[in-house]
Amino acid sequence: MKRVYKPIAVLSVALALVSTACSGSSDSSSAGNKAPVAAVTNDMNTTARSEVKQGGTLKWPIDSLPANYNPNQLDGALLDAYYIVTPLLPSAFTVNAKAELEPDLNYVTSVELTSSKPKQVVTYKLNPKAVWDDGTPVSEADYEASWKSQSGKNEAFQVASNNGYSQIESVKAGADKFEVIVTFAKPYADWKGLFALLLPASASSDVKTFNTGWVDKPMATAGPFKVKGVDQTAKTITLVPNEKWWGDKPKLDSIIFRSIDSDTQVDALANGEIDFMDIGPDIDKLTRAKGIDGVEIRRAAGPNFRHVTINGTGPILKDLDVRRAVALTIDRKVIAKALLGPLGGNAVPLQNHIFMVNQTGYQDNAGEFSKADPDKAKTVLDDAGWKQEGSGTRTKAGKPLELRIVIPSGVATSKQESELMQSMLADVGIKLKIDVVPGDDFFDKYITTGNFDLTVFSWSGTPFPVSSSVSIYAEPQGSGADLDIQQNYARIGNKALDAKFNKATTLFDEKESIALGNEIDADIWKEVHSLALYQRPDIYAAKKSLANMGAYGFASITYQDIGFAK
Repeated sequence: MKRVYKPIAVLSVALALVSTACSGSSDSSSAGNKAPVAAVTNDMNTTARSEVKQGGTLKWPIDSLPANYNPNQLDGALLDAYYIVTPLLPSAFTVNAKAELEPDLNYVTSVELTSSKPKQVVTYKLNPKAVWDDGTPVSEADYEASWKSQSGKNEAFQVASNNGYSQIESVKAGADKFEVIVTFAKPYADWKGLFALLLPASASSDVKTFNTGWVDKPMATAGPFKVKGVDQTAKTITLVPNEKWWGDKPKLDSIIFRSIDSDTQVDALANGEIDFMDIGPDIDKLTRAKGIDGVEIRRAAGPNFRHVTINGTGPILKDLDVRRAVALTIDRKVIAKALLGPLGGNAVPLQNHIFMVNQTGYQDNAGEFSKADPDKAKTVLDDAGWKQEGSGTRTKAGKPLELRIVIPSGVATSKQESELMQSMLADVGIKLKIDVVPGDDFFDKYITTGNFDLTVFSWSGTPFPVSSSVSIYAEPQGSGADLDIQQNYARIGNKALDAKFNKATTLFDEKESIALGNEIDADIWKEVHSLALYQRPDIYAAKKSLANMGAYGFASITYQDIGFAK
């Protein structure tokens, strides 16, 4: 994820960023310039607080109201939930456009690596002014409960990820409740990514509260905003300033998040129903947004990508050879060209699951899948016993080779990608049915439960490319209803890959970490866990007057500074 420092699954339009895929300046000029947007910049109409009007409402489109507002629970690890809870929950660090982390002084006065031998120890000194909305101080108890709930030791907690937390030995109070001493059982290089979007101890200590207590709405705040109300009929959630907030006063009077189908958001922007929108890899939206008076295009670069996830537990796709055939057939170059080509720039497929094209360490690890090879796919299927007569659908023991791709309604990008794959797979005798489901149900009723063969969505990445990927590719634990997948929706993994990830997270040497990260990626390709399609463009259309918001790249959003320029 972005800013939560774990990956965030994005239903339709992950806040992804341009590298070679798309480029341009912050104005609405042509996207034809092929120089990539720098990965160390963003485009948010950065404006001093003194130049931002006091008051106003920000109308913020989301794809759906979250199934859970706990960002650390599996159903809550979606970008829409992240947007809503970030101005409510504490995080120890903020991130700038260069992906550099600094302590958030609203919540901590200092964070230091106080020991590396014999054990790694990190000391957090908390800001005593920080309080929850019920007046309880943000304290060591919250940190300790957060660790225990996400450590993986109690499998009843349905966590999105235990990255890093599983390597902690203890969390204890130091001199007082405002000093937190975190001791690691084994080194964890990306320790700065921990304790983001902290819940109160009351929410993290109880299994039922953690899993389902935040289903209807966020139940606490210690941020610049608080929840005013949720309207399930209008599909909105409204935030207003938190009167107990001790930091800079929010410039906005309110933020209204409204669920709107991705494909209709450009109309809503033109009608003044929303103030900005994520364009993503959609030339139609970009073209139409450029024609709206008072709207400008904002661009950034970062670590987010579109991909195909393959459910490895299905009766057909549990066979590695069938997954290989699917991967060999899908021409990712054609898909990248179709989606990114009209935007301008170098429309290339992504050949790495860990590092993006504009990140240090990127290399092609896709092996036999670097280029489509449908003839080889046919041979693989023939050898696996899937026979084809003429140009029809292949069969084996009387069973047709039919697969089902599940996509959310109202997302033109997913529809276009799926139709391209449907045509490609048909050419080798694989029938692909496109199952369009309600966007509100897409993750919690289909993807999380494994009710699909293939699916396509985006991952929104982090400043920690290796460690933040663990929860996506770690081997699921348990079985049946007790299967713990974290974010491994493909349900494909193995102990050897887990061992490499475990080693990689202990490496403080960047070169060693990158080398092992690429070794891991090569293994992911060989397992045909998922197919990286392309790095997703981070293109936003926003009202020109909207300040401190837009294509933010790696940077944290400072919600109290968002507003409208004077």
